[in-house]
Amino acid sequence: MVRFCNPPHGYMNADTLDDLDTATAQFDADDSIRAVVYTGSQPDVFIKHYDTNELAGMARHIRERGMKFSPERMMPERNIDLLFNRIGASKKVHIAAINGACMGGGLEFSLACDLRYAKAGDYRMGQIEIALGILPGAGGVARTAKMIGAAKAMELCLMGDAFGPAEAARLGIVNELVDGDVVARAIAVAEQISGYPPLAAQHIKQIARAAADPADPAALALERTLFMDLLVQDEAVERLDAYNEGTLTFGDRNPV
Repeated sequence: MVRFCNPPHGYMNADTLDDLDTATAQFDADDSIRAVVYTGSQPDVFIKHYDTNELAGMARHIRERGMKFSPERMMPERNIDLLFNRIGASKKVHIAAINGACMGGGLEFSLACDLRYAKAGDYRMGQIEIALGILPGAGGVARTAKMIGAAKAMELCLMGDAFGPAEAARLGIVNELVDGDVVARAIAVAEQISGYPPLAAQHIKQIARAAADPADPAALALERTLFMDLLVQDEAVERLDAYNEGTLTFGDRNPV
């Protein structure tokens, strides 16, 4: 069991990625572990989104260096890409027990997992990056398109509206909407899977991912490259600053 804890907001940041990198490497090396459940430790927060203050600082640093980004020269994998791809390639089954706010990088993390269970309730999910002048840059566009189809993924990412867990279940972004204890449900699933022969579970995961690979390398490379291209634009820096200062808010729909 992994519980995310980064008060007060519950953001993902570079330290979160370092911790997850260490933890997932340990999970892969431990034959006694068959499945891993991830959830948030703060009430009504899974991972709210990636830390926009960190993104704003990154944008300024890159702009000062005069770096440019283009599909003609794809950006290499970053720590977040290596982590998400490790989860996909892992012999373990990784399960997200979404207990609250799960937007941007938080939703991208859950999409990298093998299974997703969401607590019923009034909280927000979604790919809201376009409101900041950027795009979901860690698999949010590519994995969503593979999961629910290009047209619907395009709508979600272009509109940038947050939605509720019931809508996520209707769309097929999560496997199940759970009335009650979502962590208990995820643990029950993990225990059931762990009771089967491990090689069978490993092969099923490998085949399912190969059949409709949600981590197409070319699409992910284009996504992270164009994310960086947007991050260094004036509009993105201005919108990130406005959001961090509390003067920019996002649209909303489907509250339940």
